[in-house]
Amino acid sequence: MNRISAIMTAFAATLCISTGVQAQEKIRYRATTFVSIPPDKAAAALDFVRTVGTKLAQESINTGRSASWSLLRTAYAGDGTDYNFIQVTNYDGPPPADLSNEARDQMFHRVIGMSYLDYQKKLQSFVTSTNSVFSRIEASVDGAAPAVGNLVQVTRVKITPGRTADYTAWIKTKAQPLNAEGVKQGVFQSWSATRAIFPSGDDVTYDATTSNIYKDMAQAVDPGPANPNQGASGAYVKIFPDKSYSAFIEEGRLLRHVVKRELWRVVAVAGPAAH
Repeated sequence: MNRISAIMTAFAATLCISTGVQAQEKIRYRATTFVSIPPDKAAAALDFVRTVGTKLAQESINTGRSASWSLLRTAYAGDGTDYNFIQVTNYDGPPPADLSNEARDQMFHRVIGMSYLDYQKKLQSFVTSTNSVFSRIEASVDGAAPAVGNLVQVTRVKITPGRTADYTAWIKTKAQPLNAEGVKQGVFQSWSATRAIFPSGDDVTYDATTSNIYKDMAQAVDPGPANPNQGASGAYVKIFPDKSYSAFIEEGRLLRHVVKRELWRVVAVAGPAAH
């Protein structure tokens, strides 16, 4: 299966996005595909995804090959961004092996009434370039299932060299409880943090992300309570009475630096509670 085929068979992040923290930790993964579609083809591509691609994604979920799937379209990604869509596929463990050619072709005909080759030709008529990242989900906080119209703030960070283990501990033991309180208070819908496995190395632009899902733009831009005893600082002291919120922020600053923050709109979803 070629790269576009593997990426787009269930076409259309995390942000999508995650399952809740469980008593026994399960190692979960996320495949994120960055897609460039020319503006004059975007409407037709979205129609194809919503009427055909989501069926393939849902079939993958129904048969246990993946856990959830979403397609995001750029809202605010900034200058120099060479992609305008992100596909997110989450897995409850390592991704399964590819289907055999025969099983794959039978599935395509049964689910969408098209041959695999015809599907690929149609898909590649929209897409001009793709790239992908495979990550481990290090921590997450469940909430409302992602729905069309939700917004996802993706923060891409570069971990300080030699501090990966410390960063992972900071995310799991400090950032995750704080974000769980944020979901509980309705500041955002859900949260997840990932660390890239492939590609990796000194030359990659970023090697970890956090994703906050918001119901709408009003929730995304809400500055939160002005009272210092409320909001993130108040929530942190509530969770860790003997700890300093400013020390938590400073520790995060030393462990990683923010490369970029982007805002994406969910335009298609598939999953157990897909809308």
